[in-house]
Amino acid sequence: MGQKTTFCKPFLELRDLIALLRARGLDVDVSNADAEKYLSTVNYYRFTGYAVAFQSDREHFKKDARFSDIQAIYAYDRRLRELVFTAAEAVELTFRSILARSFTRKFGPLGYLDAANFPDPVAHAESVKWMQREFARSDELCARHFKANYDDPPLWALVEVVSFGSLVRFYKNFTKQDQNDISTCYALRGDSLASYLHHISVIRNMCAHHARLYDHRFSYAFRPIREWKKLNVQDTSALFYQCALLYRLLKPTAASCFDRDAWKKTICDYLQKIPVCAANDPHYRAAIPADPFASPLWV
Repeated sequence: MGQKTTFCKPFLELRDLIALLRARGLDVDVSNADAEKYLSTVNYYRFTGYAVAFQSDREHFKKDARFSDIQAIYAYDRRLRELVFTAAEAVELTFRSILARSFTRKFGPLGYLDAANFPDPVAHAESVKWMQREFARSDELCARHFKANYDDPPLWALVEVVSFGSLVRFYKNFTKQDQNDISTCYALRGDSLASYLHHISVIRNMCAHHARLYDHRFSYAFRPIREWKKLNVQDTSALFYQCALLYRLLKPTAASCFDRDAWKKTICDYLQKIPVCAANDPHYRAAIPADPFASPLWV
């Protein structure tokens, strides 16, 4: 890692930031007033994150890059996050329910407190500590009820309050048999399901915190699911693979709660509308096929 230095760039007014964009070659094809109004609500630094796809380097925009193109991509990404988040939410809620029922059926409502039920007592202690801390901070109605009346909550109440990431870490410390009791619902191995759910928890948090999905390459590439082996899938870091993984993990979701086939149609239709501008074609980086709906990745 190189030597760090003190950040010394000065504060710039909106008009000066717009002038900087022009100096770097961006065609600001809206009025100065409209550009200033836009950047007053969309942080300039956030805006430049979307502008990266239109730049040849940090100081220069590609030919024909326009301010309105970046605005269009920003608007597109907002809806994209909503669609991805709704699927991730359904995966999460289904997993919470399946885990709570499977574990408490075998070990009882407070069996999660017994380290003897887990292969790694250190990881168990850490998981319980984090989950109890999250439960203690919660102001949900169920949390208030159990905190007022019981020493510890049953697992089926705990899973409604703790974070998805904490629950996935908890599941990773199940025995292979206990993992498989849950992963059978997904027709997956227990360790594979744990890995995929961890990945989905990262995507879910990206969506919840308004991170950019457009033109994003996911650094945590996941192992291709079993049904993709004959497709010779190697790199799963592109957006389209994340959507296909979500669809696969929605398999045990009741249609009355979330219609995964309707979501597939909606996301495919939307991916076909991804903005293609003079300066940027995102299809390659997002791995979106010519006919997304017909892709063999949907299994």
